[in-house]
Amino acid sequence: MLDVFHTLAEVSVAITGFSSLIIIFRGNSADWSRHDYLSFAYVLSWSIGCIFLSLLPIVLVEFGMTLPAIAKVGLFAAIVYMFAVGVILMSARKRIVKEGGNDGPLWQSATGGGRVGLGMSLSFFVIVAGALAAGLGFLPGPTHAWYAATIVLLMVHATAELGIFVVKTIRHPGSE
Repeated sequence: MLDVFHTLAEVSVAITGFSSLIIIFRGNSADWSRHDYLSFAYVLSWSIGCIFLSLLPIVLVEFGMTLPAIAKVGLFAAIVYMFAVGVILMSARKRIVKEGGNDGPLWQSATGGGRVGLGMSLSFFVIVAGALAAGLGFLPGPTHAWYAATIVLLMVHATAELGIFVVKTIRHPGSE
């Protein structure tokens, strides 16, 4: 089972590396708005979180923990990580809005507005709710399978944020 988490870590590194290519192709920092930096922070935060969460079982098994115990710890670590990053990035977005950078609703994802932002926010809460339900034992099946599913869903979320960011950048060079 640890091979699955190793593979998830490798895929997460690939997503992070691909996200970093944006910096190369996007141009110099004068072309980036504060909102663009925040959007990129969302993408990078979720993909780095996937790396951390994927490697956690590999490290904890070396301390003698069983896979079900590791999965439970990992599920709650995923919840804490997602909320911590979410709060930090939301407060940064709130500061940008306060300073006149973008007047969109605060609930929206940094990379999407309207229905897209609402969808990204809802997917965030679905991942967190699923991780919480699995961590508390409310979902059938092995906990480690739900932990792997949580990481995969977070990778999908990071990839969606990246896709939205790239499309938005192509449509609006110099972005908001």
